[in-house]
Amino acid sequence: MSDATKKPAAGAPAPWWVRPMVVLPLLIGLSFVVALLTPEATGPRNGDGRLSTLNNAPMGGRLLWDLSQRSGWVTERRLTPAMESSNDIVYAVLSPAIDLRATEAHEFLEHVRRGGALLISAGAGASALTDSLHLEPSKSGPIIESVRTSATCEAEAAADKADFTSLWFDFEPTLWGLTWTAPPPSTPVEFAHVRVALDSAGDDGEKFAQRPAMLGFAYGAGRIVVASDPDLFRTDAMRQCNTSFDVAAVRALEFLRGGSAAPRTRLVFDEFHQGHGAHPGSMGAAMRYFAGTATGRFFATITLAGILLLIALAPRLVPPAPDGRIERRSPVEQVDALARAYEQVDATQTAAQRLVRGLRRRVQRTTPTRDHIDDANWLARLAERVPTLASDTALVRRALETSLPPDEFIELGPAIHRIESTLTQR
Repeated sequence: MSDATKKPAAGAPAPWWVRPMVVLPLLIGLSFVVALLTPEATGPRNGDGRLSTLNNAPMGGRLLWDLSQRSGWVTERRLTPAMESSNDIVYAVLSPAIDLRATEAHEFLEHVRRGGALLISAGAGASALTDSLHLEPSKSGPIIESVRTSATCEAEAAADKADFTSLWFDFEPTLWGLTWTAPPPSTPVEFAHVRVALDSAGDDGEKFAQRPAMLGFAYGAGRIVVASDPDLFRTDAMRQCNTSFDVAAVRALEFLRGGSAAPRTRLVFDEFHQGHGAHPGSMGAAMRYFAGTATGRFFATITLAGILLLIALAPRLVPPAPDGRIERRSPVEQVDALARAYEQVDATQTAAQRLVRGLRRRVQRTTPTRDHIDDANWLARLAERVPTLASDTALVRRALETSLPPDEFIELGPAIHRIESTLTQR
């Protein structure tokens, strides 16, 4: 057996090209390099597809903005939900990325009825307008009746193919046609046409028919132009020679300029529904409702009152501390305190008067007396009624009449206590 066919000995390390720790990082790195170096195939409709005048991409509508300015229009952009209605304004609603609400479509049509004008590019976002006008895109087909002859564009077409990629792979513009679902409000003016195939041959044997791709008509006191396809106003489509979309756009704008006593001069592009400008979220809309409307303020007040009521009725996290109980001093403690106080100033007669007055008030329920009897007579009658209290009442009477020495004054408190105890226990 040769050395090349010898198997590695048991326990010997495997060759590096079969080790996962080596092979896997190499494969990952190679895949990353290939992904970076591989050219990306680009199609004619890549990039931002919004038909916005702020979009400079091939699918945008910046060329229509520049063309309008050079045609003498005063161009503006609408970036807020607010809508100005004036007879000199032409609103351009070009295939909006944000769907128009029914109320917004009504505002645009009311603007036209009062004498304004409206340029519409049909699409999913503008369906509220086209449905109200009884128009809908039908079958698609190539554009016909170009104002530029093939001889005029022959040289430019070759340069176009070298300079940029057309929106259509074969350089043949294909658009949707427009079909009325109800009688038109007036005789329409057609600015572009397409050739569409019929489902079946007609009576004359024709298999194709002509459909308008962009038309204008009077609506109330104003005018409206409807384009069947947003490609009519895209930058790369308008600068392609054989389409003549730029000429059709200028003719449509001139149609919208007239039809009134004074020519319309302002062309306002609706960029708000292209996603530009201020678009607050749900919280912002709720705050505007609660702060800016009467019903919103009412519901905000009710909600705040309910929250405060819930806070007031909710259980407390920390239980309240119990109220401290203040014990009332017993009559004996009061007598002792008064006795010591009056003893310090040697006011034994005043002390005796206060003590007897308090005693009479406390025993009034058990031993009713007449209020006009003075303290000395009251004590004398009390001694006659209760002989056991004779010595105590005598001490109290003596204290009312003369000043007592300290040793006798100390006995005044216990004497008052004995008198009260005897009277209350009876």
